Amino acid sequence: MIKKFFLVLILIMLSSVSESIAESSSKFDGAYTYTHFCKGDDNSKFDGSQFIIKNGVISNDRGGGGRWIIKKEFKIDDEGKLKFKGVRKDRKYTVKGKLIIDGENITGKLSAKRHPKNSGGSYKKCEMVFKRVGNVPEKISFEDDREIVEINILSKNTNDDIALLNDEGKNQEVRVELRNLESISKGLIIVVPSSTPNMEDELYYEKQVSEFKYATAIVYGAEPRYQKKFTGSYTSSMILYDAISTINHVSKQFSEPKEVVIMGSSTGSLAVFKAGWQDLRNKYPALNLITMGFMINAACPDQSDAKYNDDIQMYAINGKQDESTPPWTCKNLKNSSNNPNLYLLTYSGGHHFESAMYPPSKYDMNSMHALPTCSLNYKNNLHQIIKRRDGSLEWDGEKKGYEKKQKKWFNKHCIDKGTLQGYEEYGAKNFWADVKSIIVDKKDIKSLKGYTN
Repeated sequence: MIKKFFLVLILIMLSSVSESIAESSSKFDGAYTYTHFCKGDDNSKFDGSQFIIKNGVISNDRGGGGRWIIKKEFKIDDEGKLKFKGVRKDRKYTVKGKLIIDGENITGKLSAKRHPKNSGGSYKKCEMVFKRVGNVPEKISFEDDREIVEINILSKNTNDDIALLNDEGKNQEVRVELRNLESISKGLIIVVPSSTPNMEDELYYEKQVSEFKYATAIVYGAEPRYQKKFTGSYTSSMILYDAISTINHVSKQFSEPKEVVIMGSSTGSLAVFKAGWQDLRNKYPALNLITMGFMINAACPDQSDAKYNDDIQMYAINGKQDESTPPWTCKNLKNSSNNPNLYLLTYSGGHHFESAMYPPSKYDMNSMHALPTCSLNYKNNLHQIIKRRDGSLEWDGEKKGYEKKQKKWFNKHCIDKGTLQGYEEYGAKNFWADVKSIIVDKKDIKSLKGYTN
């Protein structure tokens, strides 16, 4: 009887081990979107994230877990069975289930347990639906033997532009990577993040401008603040404060650059635009060193009555087919503001046309955006008004504030889905050629390939 008991116990242990080390299968490799619904939620949620299964291993690689943090390797077997653990917005999840192949489609309904922070063992039952939407994104690697100097700057969590103007916010340490410091006397090109801590796009940008004989700085500002992929918690005002702090730190520790060029995409592009506001340049003298700004995937306000500095050259860059940060909002800005130094550049392709870190252009029906639904508008005192384009609603920040209620209103009334996005080689080559023409060759704006009247 005892022998039988131990035999059963050994078989159970072997079975458990066998399950944990099951051979991974590449049969299900690809990029997956997902929705999730937890008991007590109002409806099913999609947050713009994707999971990547590569060589049978689930990860949050480029375009991967997004809001999810997956620290260990979790496998999927030949039958499509998977199990993984991860953290999303400080909540721990245990997910298991099976993916099913149906012709060219691969989907799966998975069950999950969600453990809130400091839950003491309690959890909510959740359901997740996985859907394969494409192949594993190709990684681009490039050799780089340049010396990288890493510094930590002291920035602030300036929630909004008024907080920025008043220098209000909790102190925040931010990591910055510096390259080509031997060229600092000529100038400094600062690359700021968009709305995600994944900085592969920004590394790609830096690589494109690295041969211009300028020092470069990549600001990892999303890293310590990031909560989610499409977030109101990480703002363009914070991004701009990071840039200000970077200029001050570099000037003090190394040498003041002759000029500063700043570039950033999406949310970062709005920070770039605000670098030209005269009220902010009066407040922060470091901004006066910025002579050029590149608003990539430009998230242009429709109207800005803020006084704009005459010395900064500002370039609003968009893909012609971009429905997320559409070029027509920048046209509206150009027509509504007295800013002769705002130039419009458009190129073939959709959102993120400029970055080879993305797969080729493809329509993504789940990609979230806001500008086609709502317009951003700024008063001459820098206060923001968000307006529904159908004229039904607006949020006046000066009257109603900028905290959680504004973000909740914005998410409810402005967020929509669907856009063409991905790398477009022809448009990208023309754009980066124009960047060189502007910074290095000082060519006339009308000679640029992307110039739009």
